[in-house]
Amino acid sequence: MNGSALRVWLVDDDASIRWVLERALRNDGMAPRAFEAAEPALDALRRESPDVLITDIRMPGASGLELLKRIHDARPQLPVIVMTAHSDLANAVSAYEGGAFEYLPKPFDIDQAIALVRRAASAGQQPGNDPGGAPRMPELLGTAPAMQQVFRAIGRLSRSSVTVLITGESGTGKELVARALHEHSPRAERPFIALNTAAIPADLLESELFGHERGAFTGADAQRRGRFEQADGGTLFLDEIGDMPLPLQTRLLRVLAESTCASSPRPTRACRSA
Repeated sequence: MNGSALRVWLVDDDASIRWVLERALRNDGMAPRAFEAAEPALDALRRESPDVLITDIRMPGASGLELLKRIHDARPQLPVIVMTAHSDLANAVSAYEGGAFEYLPKPFDIDQAIALVRRAASAGQQPGNDPGGAPRMPELLGTAPAMQQVFRAIGRLSRSSVTVLITGESGTGKELVARALHEHSPRAERPFIALNTAAIPADLLESELFGHERGAFTGADAQRRGRFEQADGGTLFLDEIGDMPLPLQTRLLRVLAESTCASSPRPTRACRSA
């Protein structure tokens, strides 16, 4: 941008939102341009491009998600911020799936919105920047800022294969979050296995997790596939891991670090843990 004002385009059918954002952006030294629908914005994009584009989702004509898809196909490096008053996970992760840089629920704080625009502009300048994305899940709903943070985290993590630690008080929906991560990931067609480790006696938990071979110990009359192997290629949700015996926690840590576990000669890989 070579020191010139950031060019920020706004697409929203609500004139009051356009006015407020235009004024705030201009007061912050940026160069905003407003559109009341997706079509004129797309037409303008054929001739020039902004540094950041902000769009509403629900508008007459093409929706903000349709606009996002067309922008992502034509200009994948352009950071797009998606905003909507209809705050639910379906909208949030659909926005990420379409390649949005960030999801901004209404009502929003102007100062935070300005900071987000500047962060998006900086990210758009990075070589190889790809906003990434994630799928959707209508089971989790919420408009509170804390829930919006959860939605954004699910949106970012659902396509990753990393191990995810989910914390929270009893009854706050940790398994719901784990299921959302699974159902909106590339592993959605593979198994989702949930295990409450506190409900399994300590002397049986290792076999429950990792399985055993026939004859491995007294009473092992047949081979047993452990939960890791059952969840191969999918997601394993381990609840109450803090109650596991320490030696077993050590082995679990090694499994998570190496992404390999085996009760038989065939290792099990690519099993995501949540």
